[in-house]
Amino acid sequence: MKRILQIYRTDIHHIVTNWAALLMIFALIILPSFYAWFNIKASWDPYGNTKGIKVAVVNHDKGYKVNGKAINVGNELVQMLKQNHKLGWTFVSEKDAIHGVKTGKYYASISVPPDFSKDLASITTQHQTKPSIEYIVNEKINAVAPKMTSSGASSIVENISSEFVKTVSKAIFSIFNKLGIELQQDLPDIENFKMWVFKLEHDIPVINRLVNTADKDIKEADSIVKKTQGAMPTVSRIVSHGQTVSNELTTFFTDINNKLNNVEPIVRDQLMMLAITASDVSQFVNGVQTNNWSITDIEESANRHNIQLQQGISIIKQLQTLLANIDQMNGNNTLNVLNNQFSNIKTQLQKDIDVNNQLLNVLQNNEQLSDSQRRNLSEQANEVASNLHHIVNQYDTTFAPAIRKAITQAERDNADANRLLTATHLTIPRVESILNDTENGLMFGKREIKNIKAHLPTVEQKVVQLAKKIRTFEKEENINQLIALLKNNVEEKSDFLKQPVVLKEKTFFHVPNYGSGMTPFYTVLSFWVGAMLLVSLVSVELHDEVHLKSVQIYLGRLLLFLTIAILQSAIVTIGDIFLLNVYVKEKLWFILFGAGISLLFMFIVYTLVSVFGNIGKAFGIILLVLQISASSGTFPIEVTPAFFQRIHPFLPFSYAISLMREALGGMLKETVQTDLFRLLVFALTTAAIGIGLKKPLKAFIEKFVKKAKMSKLFE
Repeated sequence: MKRILQIYRTDIHHIVTNWAALLMIFALIILPSFYAWFNIKASWDPYGNTKGIKVAVVNHDKGYKVNGKAINVGNELVQMLKQNHKLGWTFVSEKDAIHGVKTGKYYASISVPPDFSKDLASITTQHQTKPSIEYIVNEKINAVAPKMTSSGASSIVENISSEFVKTVSKAIFSIFNKLGIELQQDLPDIENFKMWVFKLEHDIPVINRLVNTADKDIKEADSIVKKTQGAMPTVSRIVSHGQTVSNELTTFFTDINNKLNNVEPIVRDQLMMLAITASDVSQFVNGVQTNNWSITDIEESANRHNIQLQQGISIIKQLQTLLANIDQMNGNNTLNVLNNQFSNIKTQLQKDIDVNNQLLNVLQNNEQLSDSQRRNLSEQANEVASNLHHIVNQYDTTFAPAIRKAITQAERDNADANRLLTATHLTIPRVESILNDTENGLMFGKREIKNIKAHLPTVEQKVVQLAKKIRTFEKEENINQLIALLKNNVEEKSDFLKQPVVLKEKTFFHVPNYGSGMTPFYTVLSFWVGAMLLVSLVSVELHDEVHLKSVQIYLGRLLLFLTIAILQSAIVTIGDIFLLNVYVKEKLWFILFGAGISLLFMFIVYTLVSVFGNIGKAFGIILLVLQISASSGTFPIEVTPAFFQRIHPFLPFSYAISLMREALGGMLKETVQTDLFRLLVFALTTAAIGIGLKKPLKAFIEKFVKKAKMSKLFE
């Protein structure tokens, strides 16, 4: 370390004690700042000083009359350009304009054709012709000037278009204003008509269905009327016959009522006899074991009981048939409950028959009845006797009244039917007359329905189309809003259409001028240029110190180069801020970042030359050229060729410019940290190359340089 510092002190002593060396070092310190300042100043506001760029203007417009009013848009354009100082507008002839553009006297020319106003006014006719302006440019003179003149030509077209839109829209809105008032007056009728159209469209399927149904019904009705007319004689006969039958039924019901008076006691007696028989069966079952009856006596008694029970079942069936017939005449099931009870009686009687048969079966097989068998048979017989006695007790209060009530209802229904048949018989002539009138009406209806069906598809199509157009209009436009638009201020609306969109610009990290925006690039570039100038004039080797190690020489002379780098950066950055008045938000960080970047660039260039000799200078120049194009210092990296986009992340300029931009416009912590980290990686990589390769490559580089000098072409 002591030897390294000794080298540094010796270098400083040699500089301060030799006025020529001091002058050279001072020049090397100050020269990079000139490079940066001149470029920054030259690009300070290039688009704000375009009035010196001459553009020839030629006006051939003959003008035109619209509704008796003469217009000449070409003359208006000339007057407008005379008030415009963005470019050097020069008004000349066609010949002078073309010759001037060819020779470079004018950067471009703009020519207004004779029919310009006429074509512009064609908007009022059925066939429109778009007007055109001829623009001629000489792209050989300068790369940027054609872009400026093209922008000027575009602005002319834009101004003409906006003024034309304002004029035409003013006339149109004057008409619309009147139309809006008329629409507002007619709005209720329009709304009613719209609702009527929608309702009609909605009801079209129903109308179609009704028309088809009516057509079908008319055909069916016509058929029915014809059949009815043909059947009327038969109906008359049926009604007459029905009256006869009804009269006979009246006689029948009178007769059956008389017979019921005689039959009811018989039925009651029969039911009583069945109840007695059931009681006999019960006693018979209970007495079989206690009385010493012979098998013959038992068989005779059982058979007699069975015959009586079978006769009872037959009587019950006849009663059920009678009840069913009465229900059928009434058209209801009022006697169904009685019928079910008689079914239960049949079931009870059959149970007694089963008891007799079971008893006979046991005794005929010479078997004795067990107590449980006798008890079961006795219980069944007692149950049957009890149920039959209960039915006999209910006969007068339930069965007989229900039957008489049903017959009385049938008599009333028959009387009603008789009256209806009589009334029907009297109305048959009127029905025949109505049928004749109906037939005539149906013939007329058939003709009208046929006519409606023929025209209905056309009507449906028109209604659907009209409803669709109304919906489309309502979807795209609101009629109330349209009326409000048409009634609004004409001048205000025409001004709005002239410029319908206003751009509201919001800026992050505002930089007020182009020169300040270019400062990071030219400042960083000047650091590299300063390093290249220094290694070109100041040796990186100590030729008279053979006892020193290569690394000591490398680090010792590096300190001098780094000192000069700090001085270079200080002059450049401080001059940017206070001499050129470059906008810098973070001034201290701008100076500090500049010093760090200058040290890094000097370190890189010094290391390349120290390790590789003159070859290192070539490497430095190559890196400079690549970094100018691939660092996005001027154009966004995205618009450069793919090769430069690929090498962009591997160049120190990329992060140095980004870091300086952070200090200039406003810093983001994450961006600053990223840039500093990557620049540190470049510094460590450079140190590894310098320390690791200086000694191993020294002999090869010296041999290479010696060989090159032998060519008498290189120093």
